[in-house]
Amino acid sequence: MKRKTTLTVGAVLLSAAALFGTSATAQASSAATPCGTFCLFQHDEHNFWGGKYMLFWPDGTCQNVEGPMNNSASSMINDTGRSVRLYNSANCAGAVGYTAKPNSEDEDFSNNGFDNKASSLR
Repeated sequence: MKRKTTLTVGAVLLSAAALFGTSATAQASSAATPCGTFCLFQHDEHNFWGGKYMLFWPDGTCQNVEGPMNNSASSMINDTGRSVRLYNSANCAGAVGYTAKPNSEDEDFSNNGFDNKASSLR
């Protein structure tokens, strides 16, 4: 009984650690992608499915967009209650290139001149 309880608690803690990380990259499923926070998508996403995406938990600090998503984002979902500013330089350097309004979506960054430019956010 103790072993089963220990394994269950361990699985719950591991799941919680994965949930509360600072960012994650995943492959989107064929269904609409639930974001629940701030998500950048690699492609112009109609209904936000297909392609790679990256999750962020904006907390007011600068977060770099890393790996294959750096300078590759073409759309976003902002499910947070705050504005998220995107920069085309790492470490939130330079001017803000795009501001995502609270609780908003943008299926295509190319209509605002910020397609494939996001390198960091705050």
